[in-house]
Amino acid sequence: MSIRDRRKREKKQRRSDIINAAEKLFFSGVYDDVSMNDIANEVELSKATLYLYFNNKEELFFSIVLRGTLILNSTIKDEVQNSETGIDKVSAFRKAYHNFTQEYPDYMRIYKYFQSGRFDIKKIIDENYIYDVITEINGEFRAATDFDKDNTADEYLKRIMELRSERLIIMCNSIQKGIEDGTIRPDVDPVEAAVLLSSISKKMSDIPPDHEKILESRGIDHDKFVADVEKFIKHMIMNYSN
Repeated sequence: MSIRDRRKREKKQRRSDIINAAEKLFFSGVYDDVSMNDIANEVELSKATLYLYFNNKEELFFSIVLRGTLILNSTIKDEVQNSETGIDKVSAFRKAYHNFTQEYPDYMRIYKYFQSGRFDIKKIIDENYIYDVITEINGEFRAATDFDKDNTADEYLKRIMELRSERLIIMCNSIQKGIEDGTIRPDVDPVEAAVLLSSISKKMSDIPPDHEKILESRGIDHDKFVADVEKFIKHMIMNYSN
């Protein structure tokens, strides 16, 4: 191995070590209580060395959000690809999302914080997106979303937003598949339905405690509630005339 290749590998490993240290601290505490000094101490590097790899704490946080997002998208794609009909693909998508919230609660928690308004994501998107359109070509939905290549928007944030778009496209195409194979009503707009189902998925992982108590008083635990919601959704979009 050449010296250049070895240095490149060492740099990649150090970046990974820094992210691992930051992830441990963000998982065990809250964002504002974690400092770059804390992360430097955890990874046993100087604070100056951290700034050679990351511009600030926010960028480090985004790198961890990206880690979780990559796992989520991979899980969803695997589940959806293993389903045949459109209606089953929709259910598979939602099942994968729910399983992620159960298996990776820490990633889910920091993703919610990422969306909480703390980082003014809407402003970043408005300032950096060239366009934000979903196009349909030959019955297949594709993302026509891009960041301004000349802008210095954070690379981690760019990738997170691309993956968000990817998930929406997967759901749109699952619904479109259902319309084509007759399992989903032909009057359903795939994009509108995808946005609705995405919103429902997010809320399902954040049910207020008082509402959970009300459901439990009726013999409906969390798992049953999730299963019942899936039935409600199927009733909304299923093509009963087929």
